[in-house]
Amino acid sequence: MELGLDKKYATKFGKIDAEVNLQKSSIGIRADFRVRYDAEFYCMRCLAASNRRYDVTLHLDYVEGKDPYLEVDNVEITAHDADKVYYRGPQIDLSIGIREAIILSQPIAYLCKDDCQGLCPVCGINLNVKHCSCKTEKVGLFTLGKSNRENKPTRKNQGSQPK
Repeated sequence: MELGLDKKYATKFGKIDAEVNLQKSSIGIRADFRVRYDAEFYCMRCLAASNRRYDVTLHLDYVEGKDPYLEVDNVEITAHDADKVYYRGPQIDLSIGIREAIILSQPIAYLCKDDCQGLCPVCGINLNVKHCSCKTEKVGLFTLGKSNRENKPTRKNQGSQPK
C-alpha cells in the first residue's frame, strides 16, 4: 500500500505496522488507529543521521457521502469536522488514517536527542562528539561565533583614492 510519504517527513521510513479497530457509530464508521513505525532523519542541530521508533494513535470517523468542503476554496475546519473522512461506495480507504497518524506524529524539528549540542558555529565540529576551544556567545536561543576581525589586519584599497 502506497502512503505518499516523501522526504519532507523523514529521509527514510522503516516497517510500518498498523492496527485498526472499526466500530459502527451514529454518523458512520469509527476507526481507531495505532501505528508503529521507524523513521530515519537528520538532526536539525548536529546533522547526524538518527533513527526513532514511533507509536501513535489516531481516531477518525468515516462518513458516507460527499465531502461538503470539497469544492470550497477557503475552509475553516472546526474541531468537530477535523476527524471526519468522507467516502462513497462499499469500501473505505484505511491508508488515509495511517498516513495522517504518521504525518501528525512527525516533529517540527528533528533532534537526535533532546539535549543535542549541535555544531560549533565557528569550526563546525559536532559538539556531541568532541568539544572545541572556539569562542562563542549565547544570544537568546542562538549561539554565535565571536568574530576575530578586529585582531586581523585588513587590506586597504590600493587603487585610486578619492581627492
